Amino acid sequence: MRRIFFTAATALSIGLAATVALSGCVVLRPGVSANAAGTEQKTAYTQLVELPTAIKDKGVLVIASQLASPPLIFQVNGSNAIEGINKDIADEVGSRLGVKIEWTQLPFAGLIPAVQSGKADAGMDLIGDTEQRRAAVDFANYMNQATSPLVRRGNPEGIHSVDDLCGLPVSIVRGGVQLELAEATSKKCVSEGKKPIQIDQYSAPGDARLSVQAGRDAAFLGNTPVMRYIAEQKATKSIFEMGGEATYQLQPIGIITAKGNPAVHDSIQSALDMMQADGSISKILKKWNTEDLALATPAKESK
Repeated sequence: MRRIFFTAATALSIGLAATVALSGCVVLRPGVSANAAGTEQKTAYTQLVELPTAIKDKGVLVIASQLASPPLIFQVNGSNAIEGINKDIADEVGSRLGVKIEWTQLPFAGLIPAVQSGKADAGMDLIGDTEQRRAAVDFANYMNQATSPLVRRGNPEGIHSVDDLCGLPVSIVRGGVQLELAEATSKKCVSEGKKPIQIDQYSAPGDARLSVQAGRDAAFLGNTPVMRYIAEQKATKSIFEMGGEATYQLQPIGIITAKGNPAVHDSIQSALDMMQADGSISKILKKWNTEDLALATPAKESK
């Protein structure tokens, strides 16, 4: 297990005084997390909530991540330098809460256990907010994930949406949510008198991507931010492009915290709420070409 230490960015900090109070206008938000008691939090924080004393005194918030999900979070050229949407958001959260961010690298399957056991204060990767996961941890959501097709450069099959996949071989990662989309689209193809989709499942994203590069599959259905990153990077943009701009299977992703430690969740959630309200999250998502995956703009309501 490796730990990598970073100073939280201060560029976007608005210098608001921390407080545990919640006052003024509140904001309704879809897809927020359940608290430790199991009830859904429906209002947004308008002031910062202080971190627990133990974390504030230490001055460090430890976040577990696999550090291998570009452009969400990744190490640059095998070095210890980290970049990505998650890093930018975590840095700003840390800056507002007055702590530095320390990343602990773990396999994806180890993120929830690390948070539950207290080895990490939080977990942050491409972690979809699902009912099953909510039963184990709390979520503080900051953006959506989605599914999009990746195709060979030149788009030889003319794929501009999933409706163009009828009768074609398509690659997905085994166990991913994309299987549901592929199967539903295939059934639609048949109902319209077209040929079904040939669904090829692979154990790793790299294998699914290589099948498209080799021409065995016409498209790779994968996570939208990752597909866009591959299509835009210098090393891969001559090989791949997006199969249209449409996105499917929108689902919130968030920072996870232990259910037995709601104070950490509330602190992180308060920072994210204020970052969403003042446009800081939107700026970060725009930087990484994912602004269309922002959470719904909250509607204000008097309390």
